[in-house]
Amino acid sequence: INILVESFCPSKFGNEVTTEGKKQISVVLFDSTVTTEVDFSESSKGVGYLQDKILSIRHRKGSTATGDALTYVKNKVLGKGSSRLNNPKVSTDVIVITDGQCNRNCRILGSEAEAIRKMGHGVNVFSMGVANARACELEIITGKGSNMAYGLGDFRNFDRFATAVKEIAEENDTKCA
Repeated sequence: INILVESFCPSKFGNEVTTEGKKQISVVLFDSTVTTEVDFSESSKGVGYLQDKILSIRHRKGSTATGDALTYVKNKVLGKGSSRLNNPKVSTDVIVITDGQCNRNCRILGSEAEAIRKMGHGVNVFSMGVANARACELEIITGKGSNMAYGLGDFRNFDRFATAVKEIAEENDTKCA
């Protein structure tokens, strides 16, 4: 929950400007292939649109190409002009959520995550593993050990985690978790 408490507030998406500035979201899905499911340009379409789009994403089964996913995020997501990288008023947090052990291009996990962090001031890389994810890989991705890496035993725990975050957000006046 600490990740989302400090880094994520859906009410700040889109055109609403706060003292912290606007936030953007891009969602990348990976298995043996890597695709952008929500592009940064869609952030301005509003919270409801983003929530519906994210909820419509279906879990993929197959290989776990975490290294390829990090390369993709570095080159095709954060490397795009629309990412607002290096804007001090915009949060740049990369949250990697995986349910498996890396089995493609694993040797580049640390170097690609480090390259992402070096792309701009204040870029953070978090990782969350569900079920079969390996703690050591999550820690390699964060580059900071276990402080920014989180593991959940199964998808029921992930659902509980998401429900808890939603409840915290609903209790808060700003509707943020």
